[in-house]
Amino acid sequence: MRIFVALLFLGVANAAPQGFPPCRMLFQMYDMSPNLNETIAHAIHSMTVQGLRLFNPKATVANGIPTVNHNLQSVEKVLPYAPDDPISHDFASSAMNILDKILSNIGQPNDGLGPNWSSVERIAHNFHMWDLWLRTRVVYNEITLAPPREELCNCLLDTAGNGILLAVEWVADHYKSGTPITLLNRPIPKLTDAATWAVWKDRLLHYYTERALKDAATYLYCATKDF
Repeated sequence: MRIFVALLFLGVANAAPQGFPPCRMLFQMYDMSPNLNETIAHAIHSMTVQGLRLFNPKATVANGIPTVNHNLQSVEKVLPYAPDDPISHDFASSAMNILDKILSNIGQPNDGLGPNWSSVERIAHNFHMWDLWLRTRVVYNEITLAPPREELCNCLLDTAGNGILLAVEWVADHYKSGTPITLLNRPIPKLTDAATWAVWKDRLLHYYTERALKDAATYLYCATKDF
């Protein structure tokens, strides 16, 4: 991940409008992570319109949030928006409807994870992302009470310049070859039993720290506030 952090600071130094503090200074002022491109990319890489509506009910595909293309065979590995990905309402609970969505797409070429994920790994990933978004929304609601400066939003939304887009592209590349639950550059075992779940759980919780949640919540505030 050092390359992502290096690219982040190379790209953001002059990204702010003239007369305002450069992006690096703004990130430090708001106590954001030095690897915020990684934490934010993890939170948004599989974002959907349905997920964005947790933060702003007006969300549509015109959202400008880079995500991994569900069709990993496409030459366009990253979409410039979070796609519309409806969930059925056949069951009474949202959990069962999400599970129905996952299992109904197993074996399809456009479920967003590629051929290397087992059914239980797909379930774990999908529920993790929804859980992370729900947890991020708690911090997001706090941020709405004291919104960040527009200059910070400009820096965060420059995903090509701040390393976020590059980190999402990394996820897309690695989905074709394995199951990289996080961007931690450490091998992760196939999820087969309680022992391997303990490893997965530890990796997943890496993105539930106060700072990581603040990174994601601040970005999502900036990205959704004008819908």
